[in-house]
Amino acid sequence: MHKRIILPLLLLLFSTTLLAQDDFTTEGTGIGVNRGEALMAAKRDAIEKGIGMVLLSQSEIENFQLKRDIIVTKTVGTVSKYDIISEVRNSDATITIKINAQLSKTAMRQDLAAFNILIESMDKPRVMVIIDENNIGTSEPTNQAAESAILKFLKDPYDFDLIDRNVAFSIRSSKQKMAELNGDPNAAAAIGLQSGAEVLITGTAVSRVAEGISQNLGGMISVQADVTLKAINCTNGRIIGSASEHAAKVYISPQTAGNQSIAKAAEKSIGKLLDAIIKEWQNQLNNGLSMSVTVNQVKTFRQKNEVINTLNDMPGVSAVRERSWDATSAHLQLDVVYKGNPNGFCSKVDGYKMKSGGGSLAVMGVSGQNVTINAQTL
Repeated sequence: MHKRIILPLLLLLFSTTLLAQDDFTTEGTGIGVNRGEALMAAKRDAIEKGIGMVLLSQSEIENFQLKRDIIVTKTVGTVSKYDIISEVRNSDATITIKINAQLSKTAMRQDLAAFNILIESMDKPRVMVIIDENNIGTSEPTNQAAESAILKFLKDPYDFDLIDRNVAFSIRSSKQKMAELNGDPNAAAAIGLQSGAEVLITGTAVSRVAEGISQNLGGMISVQADVTLKAINCTNGRIIGSASEHAAKVYISPQTAGNQSIAKAAEKSIGKLLDAIIKEWQNQLNNGLSMSVTVNQVKTFRQKNEVINTLNDMPGVSAVRERSWDATSAHLQLDVVYKGNPNGFCSKVDGYKMKSGGGSLAVMGVSGQNVTINAQTL
């Protein structure tokens, strides 16, 4: 378990209905030896019910059950306001308080409690950040103000699983790869996959001196920056979402002001883009991701059925559809819908014991949504 609870958004994550509302209400009841203790218990009860109202998938519920105390404790501060419905002193001198609590989506987002459920259910998707940055007319691979701001935002306090920034630097140093990155989303997704990323955040950052404004700042320089980001699902090349932001900074050095303004605009942009990434992951977790799975060494009809039954029973798999089977080549082609990402599927299926007949499954390769497996017999 992580030392800190990562990322936000109970409401934004889990409910299309609640997305349109910043607040919603739940009732909570608590018992304590004094009024303060009873009120805190009532808030905890309201939070727990609120979380239960917005969890959708079985894996979310299971993860919440495992981390209930931590999540509820972290989230109890999100009770923005409450009304006491009743307050009763019991015969044993304890106090029972019942409240109607208003929970804030924004406060939950700041509190970070819920994303731990989503990110662990999604098998910790890996994210890579590559930004084409021009600071005051200079474009160099060493320009990393935007990337640094985005990586810091995602790592602290959200604790994303991030691809090493040296990999991004290597790509930024290649004009050919940067041209591919800024062109076709499928080419960009391929670059992300080659680097081991499930999500690629890319875009441009440009800063320029605000000439008219800078003349009146007594030697200080005003620099304005524009940052445009997009997130790409590396598994299928789909653009998850995009965001653009503008920011300005004043400093005696135009380069320093440029770096600061780019960093500020980048942080604002990734904050907006984060919502789209979370909704994408939530959709994958709730509805599943369709993958093309090739199973080799399937020589008999009985073995074919054993493979299909085994995959159907594997946690996270919601559907297995047979496309074709050729006994001569021993190839079985399947469409498998998995609630997570391909790497998470491969982690579970590699070494997975067959439901009957003995043997196990071994992953031989994965590329995007295409997975190759061998059916190994005893």
